[in-house]
Amino acid sequence: MKTCKTCKNWGNSRNYAEDNGKRLKSCSSPLIKYGYGTEESEVADNGALVEDDEGWGMLTGQEFGCVLHEDK
Repeated sequence: MKTCKTCKNWGNSRNYAEDNGKRLKSCSSPLIKYGYGTEESEVADNGALVEDDEGWGMLTGQEFGCVLHEDK
């Protein structure tokens, strides 16, 4: 399975976890949209909308698997 630790989108400036992104990181895939200001029409059918009013709405561990995976 393709996991976050081998994905180019995992770990970016959206890391607000208490560990400063050492274990949990967020995703910068263009198919994942963040925030209450995002319109549903902006989200692709194979994408996701994550409500993150505090900036940490979606954090994953390195072994999380995802269909949006892109090799580093």
